[in-house]
Parts: sequence; structure tokens; C-alpha cells
Amino acid sequence: MTQPTKKASGNPTAKLASDVANKATKSTLSAVESGRASAENVVKIGGKAVKDFMSSSATDAKAAQEKVFAMTREGSQHLVKGADAVTKVLYETIAMGRDNVETAIECGNLTAALAKDVSTEIFEAGNRAFSDNLELSKEFFTCRTFNDMFELQNRIVKNSLDTFFNQSVKLSGLVFEYTTEALEPINDRVAQASEQISKALSV
Repeated sequence: MTQPTKKASGNPTAKLASDVANKATKSTLSAVESGRASAENVVKIGGKAVKDFMSSSATDAKAAQEKVFAMTREGSQHLVKGADAVTKVLYETIAMGRDNVETAIECGNLTAALAKDVSTEIFEAGNRAFSDNLELSKEFFTCRTFNDMFELQNRIVKNSLDTFFNQSVKLSGLVFEYTTEALEPINDRVAQASEQISKALSV
């Protein structure tokens, strides 16, 4: 489809414009022809692919179906294993929570016993100190000289310090004993919990 060319007038600019227009037209026609040829090739290739697929589709479809079934079966097995693992971890977590509550109750009972024994000991120590000081104060009336008063005062101070230090040692031992007993269930529980977690996660 070539376009008729006009005779170029004597103007060189018009001739140049005409040449450029002719070249552009030729390039456009060449590109259209190349696109048409490419489209025909694509149609031919597509048609051949469809024919090949149709001829081999029965065997390929069966193989694809078997492959899909195998993948589905394998996925189901993995899903079941995963669900079992999650269930086991969940049961272990519930058991750990129950055991932790029991341990906390046991520690609470030991702490209550400690508080009771310490308060009883402090109350009894206060009563003993009061009785001792009352007895020593009775001796105040028997003092005849300043030396007797100083000696009585020294005895009162010594007695008070002895009582204080003895009571401090006794209370410290009591607190240490109860603290050790109260921490023992916690230490055992931490060890058991670590073991339970390791077993649950090793699935």
C-alpha cells in the first residue's frame, strides 16, 4: 500500500518533508507487517500447544491427579502430627499451671507458719524481757549507794543486750529455716517445669 507521491516543487524544504513522510510511512507499514507475522506465529504456536496438550492430556491428567492426591495425603499427615504436638504442649501447659498453683499454695502455707512462729517468738521475747526488767527494777529499791545503782544499771544494760542478741540469732535461724523450706518446693517446681517443657517441645 504505497501512497502516491506528489511531485516535489522546486522548494527544497518541501522535498525534504516529503522524503521524511515517505520514510515514516514505509517504516509504519513494515512494523505493521512484522506485527501481523508475529501474531500469526503466536497463533500457530498456541494451536500446536493445544493440540499437544489434548493428545497427552489423559495421561498427564492422571499423573497430575495422583500427584495432587499424594501431596494432599502428605499435607494431612503433617497436619495431624502438628495437631498432636500442639495438643500435647497444651496438656503439659495445663498440668504445669496446676502444679504451679499447688506449689504457690504450699509456699503460702509455709510463709504463714513462718509469720505465726516469728510473731509468737517476738511476743514471748517481749514478755521475758519485761519480766526480767521488772525483777531488776525491784532491786533498785535495795540500792544504798551510787555504786549499787551503777552496778544495777550495768546489769540491766548487759541483760538487755544479751536478750537482744540471743533473740536476733534465734529469729534469724527461724527465718532461714522457713525460707529454705519455702524455697524448696519452688526449686523443685522450676526443675520439673523445665523438664516438662523440654519433653513437650521435643515432639
